[in-house]
Amino acid sequence: MAEDHGEQWKLIKFERTERGKPFLAIPADTKFGLNVSHQGDYVAFASSCSSKVGVDVMRLDTERNHKTADEYINSMAKSASPEELRMMRSQPTEAMKMTMFYRYWCLKEAILKATGVGIVADLNSLDFRVNLQDRYRPGAFVTTTTVLEDGRLQDQWIFEETFVDGKHSAAVCKEKKFPRECVFRQDPEAKIFFSKITFDALLENAEIVNPMPNDAVDVFEDFMKKPRKTF
Repeated sequence: MAEDHGEQWKLIKFERTERGKPFLAIPADTKFGLNVSHQGDYVAFASSCSSKVGVDVMRLDTERNHKTADEYINSMAKSASPEELRMMRSQPTEAMKMTMFYRYWCLKEAILKATGVGIVADLNSLDFRVNLQDRYRPGAFVTTTTVLEDGRLQDQWIFEETFVDGKHSAAVCKEKKFPRECVFRQDPEAKIFFSKITFDALLENAEIVNPMPNDAVDVFEDFMKKPRKTF
């Protein structure tokens, strides 16, 4: 971020809207958008030339509190449209049913985070239509999915569905139309997969934002003196 915007690392500032959507506060007056999701073994980050971007990552868990896939899907039925329920229930195996459930969940989270609305009561008003000709599996990059809200096509969005690895699926939602200054307008069909970033890479060129006396050694030692709790 600091490199792209020509700012000092310690001067970059992020804030959140009233509904919790993160945004770049400093430098100001930028159209750069970002979003973060964490679940399973990963934290996923997505950005866009537009402020409206959302991401969600989900681990394809097999543990469902001893419920079958159908029982689990039925317990979450209020969050799905009739067509989504039909698609989930029609899958031939337990694993495929749950993969389809997590696929829809990622898509719904991604669009709600892109708009900044957050979780809403009537998730079933968002009706995602997937193309069965697309092979949704690790290595895939699916962009043909569309969404209807209350029966009306919402054509302003594009969805990028991928897998972080064999156990984690992800979805990014962003606006189709980019600002003129956005370099990605040159190749709108470019496939941008997730890259795994190490913690060391995140700390490269990092600067202290909130300095503490004695480099916080005293605070750390006081913390370590506290008795450990048994969970």
